[in-house]
Amino acid sequence: MLKTVTRMAFALAFAAWLIPAGPAQARNELTVTAPDGAQSVFSYDELAKMPVTDVKTTTPWTEGKHVFTGVSFADLFKSTGISSGNVRVSALNDYSVTVPVDRLVETGAILAYQFDGKAMSVRDKGPYWVIFPFDSDPSFQTDQYWSYAVWQVKSVNAQP
Repeated sequence: MLKTVTRMAFALAFAAWLIPAGPAQARNELTVTAPDGAQSVFSYDELAKMPVTDVKTTTPWTEGKHVFTGVSFADLFKSTGISSGNVRVSALNDYSVTVPVDRLVETGAILAYQFDGKAMSVRDKGPYWVIFPFDSDPSFQTDQYWSYAVWQVKSVNAQP
């Protein structure tokens, strides 16, 4: 019995090793595509070097208030040439949503990379999570804004 369990565990570990992770998944990279098709790929460290914004808020998915640290979408978009229109924010599990650029910029939304001062793992909704200051305005506490709060973000793509 123990031999069988050991063999199964080894086989699963070997299979997981053989299945390649996508480049963004393997290195916690974020790909941002500008309206002209130019792609920028950011590592965690590169995002952390951008101006830092903290948002202290509650969310429907966590208990109590927490501090989310990240880069504002205003700064992220300025560095990648996105200024208007819509973006498609996509997660590692292929969930995606289209969000107007002005909603992300004018509301003070951030692409969070830390939760209470610690980098977020994929298991904890990381590596990146779209966070709005949910507590600052009742209009942010709606299904629409909650659907915009994508976690496990892998890419942000300008839409034509």
